Amino acid sequence: MADMDHLYNGPHPPPTQATTPTASSRAAQHHHITSIAMPATFPPPAPTSHGGCNGTGTLPPPMSSNESFSNFFESWIAEQSRDLEELRTAASAEPAAPEADLRRLVDQVLGHYAQYYNTKAAAAADDVNMMFTASWTSTTEHLYLWCGGWRPTAALQLLYTKSGMQLQQQLPVFLDGGGLKDDLSDLRAAELQAADQLQHRTITREREIEEVAASAQEALTSKTMVELAGGGGLEAGVMDREMQTKAEGMRRVLEMADGLRLETMREVVALLRPAQAVHFLLAAAELHLAVHDFGRRKDGHAGNAAAAAAAPSK
Repeated sequence: MADMDHLYNGPHPPPTQATTPTASSRAAQHHHITSIAMPATFPPPAPTSHGGCNGTGTLPPPMSSNESFSNFFESWIAEQSRDLEELRTAASAEPAAPEADLRRLVDQVLGHYAQYYNTKAAAAADDVNMMFTASWTSTTEHLYLWCGGWRPTAALQLLYTKSGMQLQQQLPVFLDGGGLKDDLSDLRAAELQAADQLQHRTITREREIEEVAASAQEALTSKTMVELAGGGGLEAGVMDREMQTKAEGMRRVLEMADGLRLETMREVVALLRPAQAVHFLLAAAELHLAVHDFGRRKDGHAGNAAAAAAAPSK
């Protein structure tokens, strides 16, 4: 699951309805919200012995000035595909893989997520605009974006959905006296309670980030901007400085949102047993890659159709 915000159906508690904040309340809360601790960069992934894009088990280092984030994203998609195969192998292994091996695999996958967000943060520092108009994702993926990526609570929805599906598959055997597999069907009461608490914390954090986003977007209507617009925007230097300031506000939103995305993934994994974490990360990778591939194919077909329609008839 990278930059996707999908809606899942599952037995999750509905979020509490919140009243719509006014512009004055946003302004009053802005200083408090923007002080929320959120690192500009994320902890680097730990080295692993698994194969990667550079043969050392990790993705290439953060891009240089002459390497586009689009190219990095393609390498990250390839790495996620390799992770997917390892997760599938581990999830279906008979007998089950040793717990230590599962932990190493989970750490590897989380490390690749961390490096993705580190590299994304570095690219956003150079040009945050492209992060909100990403050319490396499809129009289908764009439809579900939240603050430059997938909505963090979607990770909890995915957990509930996959757990319900696996439980339903094993229910006949369980009702006949058999045991459940060590996957997401066997979530214990303590794990479900921890997931519920995490969901509520994450919903609160999402709303705080949305407040910061609202303030950043409304800043476009500042007195200086209105005066510049009324003058035809001819003071190019002033306009450029103002727009850079506004863009910095949106970069902060992206930083906070990406930090919460990574934190939520880590916290979901932390409340699960290693075998369950493998199944969760497997479901996340399958969903992201499936929607990414679908969107690319759909955009390709649309592009071909548009080119055919624009071609002169013979």
